[in-house]
Amino acid sequence: MKKFIKAIILHLPIISTLYRKYCFITESLARQNKSIKKLTDVNKKQGKDIEKLLLKIENKDKQIKKLSEQLKEQDKSFSQQKSETGRQIEKLNKALYEAVKAADEKLKEESRRSGEANRRADEQLSREINKNYVQMKNIEKDLKSRISYKYIQGLHKDDYKRALTEWLYESVGEEGDLDNPRTFNEKIQWIKLHSENELYTRLADKYLVRDWVAEKIGEEYLIPLIGAWDNFDDIDFDSLPDKFVLKANHGCKYNYIVYDKSKFNQTDARNKFARWMKENFAWNSLELHYKNIPKKIIAEEYLENSEKNLNDYKIFCFNGKPKYIMYVTDRMESIKSAFYDLEWNLMPFVFNFPRYTGEVERPPQLEEMIRLAGILAEGFPHVRVDFYALNDGSIKFGEMTFTTSSGFCRWEPKEYNRILGDMIELPTDKK
Repeated sequence: MKKFIKAIILHLPIISTLYRKYCFITESLARQNKSIKKLTDVNKKQGKDIEKLLLKIENKDKQIKKLSEQLKEQDKSFSQQKSETGRQIEKLNKALYEAVKAADEKLKEESRRSGEANRRADEQLSREINKNYVQMKNIEKDLKSRISYKYIQGLHKDDYKRALTEWLYESVGEEGDLDNPRTFNEKIQWIKLHSENELYTRLADKYLVRDWVAEKIGEEYLIPLIGAWDNFDDIDFDSLPDKFVLKANHGCKYNYIVYDKSKFNQTDARNKFARWMKENFAWNSLELHYKNIPKKIIAEEYLENSEKNLNDYKIFCFNGKPKYIMYVTDRMESIKSAFYDLEWNLMPFVFNFPRYTGEVERPPQLEEMIRLAGILAEGFPHVRVDFYALNDGSIKFGEMTFTTSSGFCRWEPKEYNRILGDMIELPTDKK
């Protein structure tokens, strides 16, 4: 026992230490258990809170699920509405496109009509302007002609040469020498000064020349004569055919063509012939062989090949010999011309009128027209003999002209003024 007690005493410090450790551990465990209990309580409370939270989450999830279902239903409904709206929009777009297309077509049509109306208005305005311009130019031309007519009429014979020389320069820019004429224009001016004789006057007369032509080549070459009168009011228009040509016999360009008598403006014709019959054509440009022509109005048959066009063949003769043929066409629009030799080769010159660039067939009556022109031109230094070649093969005499374009020809090229001038041999006894 003693040993046991002794042993205990010996180990008392250890036991004491152990006991203290035991007590410390016990207290620590107690504290830990207390903490654990407290923590457990907290955990239980948190568990309950978590359960409540989970319940809330579950409720929220149900709400979300329900909301999701509602959203799906709304989305499905929205998709249906979207599709329907898309169809409606497509339908509206199609209707709008059709409406815009129809409006555009209508606008184009209205624009076309408006443009057409504006174009017609512009054309009408242009025609009116051109008409007024032509009238103004005609008035100006008529006024100048009247002044020139009075001036020439009042000239003394001694002043004719000077006047023609000045006129030649003013008209074509040519310094004329009528004492020693060389060019075509100069020699025509010389002929004008020396043409006041009975034969020239007779052949310039569109009425009297008919008898001379009939004597020389035959009456069949004359345009049939309908009638001849001294005064316009003597004409019985009821007796005339539906188409005819009225002419004053004492000059050039005194022609009035009637294409349809039912549309014939008799008042206009009367006024023109009243003016023409008062004129002495010699005082227009000093073509003195027109001076003593007894005035008449004649009516001839209307000649036509096609579309109111009548091709004119003017044969230029020099010293009684035919040399060139001037082909004239497009009289109803703007006169054009081309020159050919006797073999119908195109020549490189023209004058006054634009060059006709189309191909011209050799007329089948060419040789006969050349032969007839040679007969009529015999004995004259220069004369132009005009013929019409008709589609039926016949030939009709037009006129004889001794002073082409009154000697104011604008030759192109200019050197042909001298070349053709050299072909005219003037009588030496009058130079």
